Amino acid sequence: MAEIIEFFLDYAQQNSCAECIPCRIGTKRMQEIVKKIFDGSISDREVSLLYDFAEDIGASSKCDLGKMAGKAVKFALQYCKDDIDAHIKGSCGHSIPANPGWQAIMMK
Repeated sequence: MAEIIEFFLDYAQQNSCAECIPCRIGTKRMQEIVKKIFDGSISDREVSLLYDFAEDIGASSKCDLGKMAGKAVKFALQYCKDDIDAHIKGSCGHSIPANPGWQAIMMK
């Protein structure tokens, strides 16, 4: 799930119209925090901050891209906490390699 969140935030950053601050800046801040999940340097405070960002960005973005970015992160933190905790500890055994063909289609 952590990889999907990272991919979706990358997608939101690349496709944001940059008209509203929650989507333009908020998704960038969430992206920076999510990257810390993979190197295990994220603190409990940053996880809490990520949840707060996700909730606020989902509620305050003008378009559906920003709203969905916030909701995706918020729901992942709520319902996939075990997977995210495993990534933080560096012991996630459920990772599936990304399908490069699918990513090529999504990045067009």
